[in-house]
Amino acid sequence: MQGVKNLHGIYWTRRETMGMFIISFYLFFSLGIAAQGLVTSVGAGDPLSFKATDWFAKGRNHFLRDENDEAMRALNRAITLAPTYAEAYYYRGLVRNKKGEYDKAIEEFSLAIAVDPHYAPAYYVRGLTYGRKGHFDRETEDYSKAMTIAPNFIHTRFAVEIIWKNDPAGEIEKYDQAISMDPNSAWEYYNRGIAYRMKGHYDPAIRDFNRALAIDSNHVWSYYHRAAAWRAKGEYDRAMEDYNRALAQDADLPWAYYNRGLILIRKGQYDRAAENFSRTIALDCNYAWVYFDRGVAYRMKGRYDEAVEDLSKAIEIEAGFSWTHFHRGMSYLQLGKQGQAIVDMQEAARLGNREAQSWLRERRGQKDFIRSHPGG
Repeated sequence: MQGVKNLHGIYWTRRETMGMFIISFYLFFSLGIAAQGLVTSVGAGDPLSFKATDWFAKGRNHFLRDENDEAMRALNRAITLAPTYAEAYYYRGLVRNKKGEYDKAIEEFSLAIAVDPHYAPAYYVRGLTYGRKGHFDRETEDYSKAMTIAPNFIHTRFAVEIIWKNDPAGEIEKYDQAISMDPNSAWEYYNRGIAYRMKGHYDPAIRDFNRALAIDSNHVWSYYHRAAAWRAKGEYDRAMEDYNRALAQDADLPWAYYNRGLILIRKGQYDRAAENFSRTIALDCNYAWVYFDRGVAYRMKGRYDEAVEDLSKAIEIEAGFSWTHFHRGMSYLQLGKQGQAIVDMQEAARLGNREAQSWLRERRGQKDFIRSHPGG
C-alpha cells in the first residue's frame, strides 16, 4: 500500500491515528484544566514555590501574548527554582510547539509526564505533536492515555472548536499554493484536509477530503481521516461508514478497526467492539490501550475471565493507569475474587481514581470488609 506524503514529501507508512480528539488546546489547557482540577503545580511545601509560581505566571502570560522568547526565559527560571514543576515543562512544550520545534516539544511534555504520570494534558498534546511528525502509533497511544486519566475533560465548556491560532509551519498557506499549482492532485487536498483537521476545523477538512475522493475514489487515507473528522463532530454513523470504506480499500489498517471498536462501544455493541479490537491486536499487538478497551468490552458483556486476561495484559505493558486496575477489580469482584478486587481497587485509588476511592470508602463502613479480604 502507498504511504502518505507529508508537507516535506516524506511518505508515512500504514499506521494512522484515531484523531477523534483534535481540539484547540491553547485556550482549553490554559483555562479549562484549572477548572477541572487537572493542573499540576509546585508543592506548597517547596520553599521556592512562591518564586517559582511567580516566574511560571510570567511565562504563561508571555506565552498567551505570543512572546515566545520571553516565555521560555521565565519558564526556565521557574524550573531552575522548582525542578519538579510539571506545568512549567508542559508550557515550555507549548512554546516549542508554537515555534515548530516538535522534537524538543516532545521532550518537554515527556519531562512533565515524568514528574506527574497522571498529567492528562501533557499526554494529549504530546500525542498531537507525535501526529505532526507522522508517528501515528504513538499519537494514538498518548490520546488514549489522556482519555483514560481524564475521560471527560474534552467535554467541558472550554473544549469548543476554536482554531489553533498559531500555524508555525504555515501548512494551510503552503497547501493553498500547492493546490493552485496542481488542482487535480488528490494528495494536496488530502494534505490540506489533514491540516484543517489538526486545527479542529472539521467542516473544511471534510470538504477537502471530499475533493480528494472526487479525484481519486480509492484514496484510502481520505476515507480514514474523513471518518476521524465525522467522529470529532459526533456523527458516528457517518464515521463508521468511512471506516468501513477505508477497510474495504485496505483490510490491514489496525487503527481503523480500533476506531470502529470505540464507536461500537459507544453504541453498546460490545461483542462487535471486541471483534474489532481483536483485529487491531492481530495487526499491531503491543498497545496497552487496545487490550484495555477490549477488556472493558468483555466486562460489559459479562465475560469476566476474558476481561481479567486482557486487563492484566494491559497492566503488564503499562501499569500506571488507574482505570485498568479499576475495571480489573470490578471483573474480579464479579468472579467472586474479592481479595484480588480489593488489591486492584487500592492500586487504582493510589493512582488517583476517584471511583475506586469512593468504592473503598463505601466498604469501610462494612465491618472488617477490607481486613477480611487480604489481596488474593
